[in-house]
Parts: sequence; structure tokens; C-alpha cells
Amino acid sequence: MYEYIKGVLETKKTEYVALDVNGVGYMVHISLKTYDKLKLGAQEKLYIYTYVKEDSFKLIGFYDERERDMFKLLLNVNGIGISLALAILSAFDVSDLKKAIVNGDINLLIKVPKLGKKKAEKLIVDLRDKVGGLSIFDVVDAGDADEKLRLEEDLYLALESLGYSKKEISSIVRKEDIDGYRDIEEAVKGVLKKIQIMK
Repeated sequence: MYEYIKGVLETKKTEYVALDVNGVGYMVHISLKTYDKLKLGAQEKLYIYTYVKEDSFKLIGFYDERERDMFKLLLNVNGIGISLALAILSAFDVSDLKKAIVNGDINLLIKVPKLGKKKAEKLIVDLRDKVGGLSIFDVVDAGDADEKLRLEEDLYLALESLGYSKKEISSIVRKEDIDGYRDIEEAVKGVLKKIQIMK
């Protein structure tokens, strides 16, 4: 029904926000990851998932489309509803959640409240193939990509070209690896050095 809603952020709470669009306030439920990116009083744009049932109508908002896409996938898993899907996306950003699913990291996933072992196992089984073909690092349009995201993407591709599998790369590379590197050459050298130390 709605692709996105853009307006002034008049209310900001951990579970929902209110966007003022030409004098109409839209109540939009959000994850904590989206909450952290929003600024009260600023013009904000949220990508919308519309939840409609006989006795319920809710707008679920996301700061970017990748988070909304992952939310939709989570809802396809039996036993995961809106509240639990938002809790999962509050605990993990999209890249880290994809890694956990691809690696079958149940112990990490069950740290989310109310996501028990059985639901975590089903989540992995149902979604591994759907996210496994995606890059471990999210690809965004060049015009929107910041330097760090581009470096992550280049590092992933470089390691893959050196013969490392997706599973190996995701177990080796962590976000903190990226922070101190100035360019892709330095990043690749740093990660390869880390691999040698691990052996």
C-alpha cells in the first residue's frame, strides 16, 4: 500500500515514531537499528511494510530497503511474527544477520529474546538458501555507498578471487577489521596476515 513515508519526525520512541506529513501524523513501528539512525525534528524517510489483519492495521518502517527486505524474509518463517522479526533486526544489522544465517550460528541467534533454539534452527533452514547467494556485505547503489561499504565489498571480492569460500570469508572478516584500513590493498594485506596468525 505504501512504498515509503517522508515527513518530519515529531515523536521518537524505541518501539515507534510519528512522522508528520502535511499535518497528518503517521505512527510507524520500527527496529532499534532504524531508531538509532533517526533524528527528532528532522525530515526523515521510512520504507514501509503494511501489516493488515481483520483486527489490526500497522505500518512498519525501515531506514533502508535492505532492512525491509530482510524483515519480509523473516516473516516467511513459521513462528516469527512482527514483534519477533523486529526484535531480530534490533539485535543484528542486515549484514551480520546474513552471516549468522549462512554460517548456521544458532548460539548467536538465540541471544535474541524469545527466539529459541527450534525457531533459530528453522530460520536458518528456511532462509539460508535465500540469503546465501547474496554478498556477505550488502551491495548498495554507487551514489549512496559510503567509503566503508565500498571497502567491505572490495575486500570480500578480493578474498573470493583468492579462492576463499563465502563461509571462510564470513568467519575471517569482521567489521572491526575494516575500520583501520585506508584502502583495499592495506585491507587485503591485513586480513591475510590475520589468516596466517590463525593457522
